[in-house]
Amino acid sequence: MLKYLLLLSFCFIAPVAKCQTDSLTKEEKRLLDSMFKNDEFIKLMMKKDKNYLDLSIGIGNGAFSQQNNAANATEVNKQLIYTPAVTYRLKNGLSFGVSAFITGDSSGKPEIYQGALTAGYDYYGKTIYAGGSYTRYLSNQNKYNSKSLYQNDLYAYLKLAKGILQPGITLGYVTGKYKETNFVTFKRLIHLPNPPPNGRDTLIIITGKDSTDNKTSYFSAAATVGHDFAFYNVLSKKDELDFIPTLILNMGSDKLTQIHTNKVFDRPALSSRKKSDYSNKFQVQSVAASLDFTYMIKKFFIQPIVYFDYYLPETTENRFSAIFSITAGFSF
Repeated sequence: MLKYLLLLSFCFIAPVAKCQTDSLTKEEKRLLDSMFKNDEFIKLMMKKDKNYLDLSIGIGNGAFSQQNNAANATEVNKQLIYTPAVTYRLKNGLSFGVSAFITGDSSGKPEIYQGALTAGYDYYGKTIYAGGSYTRYLSNQNKYNSKSLYQNDLYAYLKLAKGILQPGITLGYVTGKYKETNFVTFKRLIHLPNPPPNGRDTLIIITGKDSTDNKTSYFSAAATVGHDFAFYNVLSKKDELDFIPTLILNMGSDKLTQIHTNKVFDRPALSSRKKSDYSNKFQVQSVAASLDFTYMIKKFFIQPIVYFDYYLPETTENRFSAIFSITAGFSF
């Protein structure tokens, strides 16, 4: 390799050495051709962009969104979710994908509780990385207590590509409709006419199944800071390990409109409870940390991701949540 580099350098000193104005010999041309064909670095530099097809399957506990872990952290369950996916990536930055979310039903049998169609764009420049995506989730909207809370998922990101600390921002907006049914108990104080003359007050308890139609939306914004680490020739001469640790400050607002469908709410005494609106104003919601790993060797890749989230506002729920996923696949 050293003599090839010396030969290449020697060919570029023509302004100083007039003797090099002559054409290369056949042997010199042969050596140069061999160098360009066999040197991996030069092959990488000369490689043209191409389109890629990714076939993958993932496992994790993020039930709602493929991109937005702030949305996933609003409700984390212990069920494992399998996500097979096919993604086609164009060399101009566009990408299109289809995936399915599979988990166990009430009897433990695997079921597809939602599918996803995604269109996105990613830009990798010398100074910034930026991109965005839209995902449409497809599910049975008439099913009660489904894990499909959202149907529309918008996500965008922007961050510096260089530097010891690489700050960035992300924006997310999800909307959806879903149905729920639960066994509930209501307590109500009523006045009875007996005994005379003034009657008496008594507490009654109403129990039964309560069904609701729900409409929800969640807007998130996050300030991030991290660093991209890349390691080459880790286990092989043709592999790469990328590691991206990121600290995150999540902000957001959400709204939920809930309408009871049980006819008991048509009674005048309960009509005021038939429709309820719940909302949280835009505020700092949580601090989080994300550890993203990607290992690639030839056409195979594996990507473990761990996301830790600590909820800041006052709540009676568990403040800490952890989301993980491991995705493996092939890129052609």
